Order: sequence, then structure tokens, then C-alpha cells
Amino acid sequence: MNHHFIHSRSKLSRPLKCVIALLAVTFSLRQGAQAAFIYDTFTAADNTALIGRLPSPDDVPGNAYAGNGNVSLSGGPTGGTPYEADIQGNVARVGADAGIALNLGSPPAAHFDLSISFNISGSTVTQTNDPRRGGALGFFSSVALGSSGSSHGFNNFTGLAVDSAGSVRLVIGGANSGIATTVAGFDPSVFHTLSYSVDTTAGAGTISNILLDGASVSLSAPTNTFTAARTAMAGFYYSDLDASVVASFDDFSVAAVPEPSALRGISILLLLMSAAQVKPLTRVIASVRKG
Repeated sequence: MNHHFIHSRSKLSRPLKCVIALLAVTFSLRQGAQAAFIYDTFTAADNTALIGRLPSPDDVPGNAYAGNGNVSLSGGPTGGTPYEADIQGNVARVGADAGIALNLGSPPAAHFDLSISFNISGSTVTQTNDPRRGGALGFFSSVALGSSGSSHGFNNFTGLAVDSAGSVRLVIGGANSGIATTVAGFDPSVFHTLSYSVDTTAGAGTISNILLDGASVSLSAPTNTFTAARTAMAGFYYSDLDASVVASFDDFSVAAVPEPSALRGISILLLLMSAAQVKPLTRVIASVRKG
């Protein structure tokens, strides 16, 4: 038996482990670069209040939902004000002027992918009544509960709102941006899925990959629309003229994509760790060749 070879193999194991670890972690970082930061299936008992509830099954920030506008703090239908915000039949039900959001907790990310399913079959008006009408998915700079005439679910919201006529509109800071497009053949009586990506990097702040039921929607945002300040919280809202109607939301998700610099920092650290093993590794390989 070649004891010299066995001894060489034992020397080789440590540097090899380091190299393997580097490759494994790098692969893991790449695979996990886009991870579920928030994912909520709204699976809970009927009449469970949304306000104060933690998203489930995934809630990396560990923060509960907060309300925007005249939102009910208790579960169950309200028929008007304060507006309903609860779970019925394992979907979220949101009244006609209510926003729901949670603090993202300053995640190490500059890119986010958002998605939600929604049903706005009860809508009585479109964005011709108010540009912010419909079901919306996006971000809030802040939220506040209130019952005054100026308390609205869309206050401080930046993202996309879809009305019952299929109009997809960009809302910036709770105001009409004037940027909108219409999706032909939109059926308000069924559930739809809206998703898109944003880049909050300074000098960018853009939106991309907008999909409605898997079909691409052509719409762009001005530079620095999605800033760090405007994307402090993620959530959704519903807006209609009739205070008694509600919308349904399901499968709310926010995926955080770490900044490339964060991945580079970890990779450099791993490379420095593995560099300490380079010389032993080359010496071992040389001794094996001589043997």
C-alpha cells in the first residue's frame, strides 16, 4: 500500500475543503440571491384581522401589518367605515379605502420583486372617477390610521393600481403620475395576478418586468420614482367610490435581491480564507507528482 499517497491525501483534505466550501457558498449565494423576503397566503380563520398580523409562511422582517386610512382594527365585515381589513375564506379582504403595509426593516437590497393576486369584482367606478381607483400593489413611505376626509388607503403609496376596466396606472407618492396603459380583455369578475420589479438604486429608481396574468405590460417610471424613502414599506390597497364594497387579495410576496456589492464582499472574504490554503495545496500536489 502506498502510505506516502495516503499521507498526501490527508494533507490535501484541508485545502480541498476550503475550495469546496468556497464553491458551495458561491453557488448558494447565487441560488439564494432572489429569496422570499415576505410571502403571505392569508391562511387563517375567518374574521382574522390583518392589522397586527404577521405574514405567513415567510416574514423575514418580523413585522406585522399596519393600516393606512380609516381601517378597521378588528376582523369581520364592516359594511362601510371603518373599512374592512381581515381574512375570509383564506384570502385578504380589504375595504374601499384601505391600505395594508408592513415595514421592510431596511433590508440589504436595492432590487425587489413583488407579486399579488387580486379580485376587484365589486368595483363600481374606474380611474376616470379617480386615477388611484382599483386594486394596487407597491410601496408606502409611511402609513397612518385616521378617519378624516384626508385619510386614504393610497396616501404615500408608490406602485401600480389596476381598475375594473384594465387600466394599469403608476401612482407616485399617493398622486397620479399621468402614466398609464390599458390591458385589453380584462375581466374584473375573476382573480388576476400582478407582478413587477423595482430598482431602488440612487439614480435609477425604475420599474420593470411588469406582468398582468403573465402577459407583459408596457409602462415605465421616471428616474428615482422608487427611492429608498418611498419603499420603506411594502403592501397593497383598494380604492372605490362605494364604501360598502371590498376587494380580495391573495399570495402577496416580496422577494429581496441583495446588492451585488454585498455578494462581492462575502466572496472576497471566502477567497482570502481559501488563499491561506493555496501554498499547502500546491506543495501537496507537487509531492504527489514526485511520489
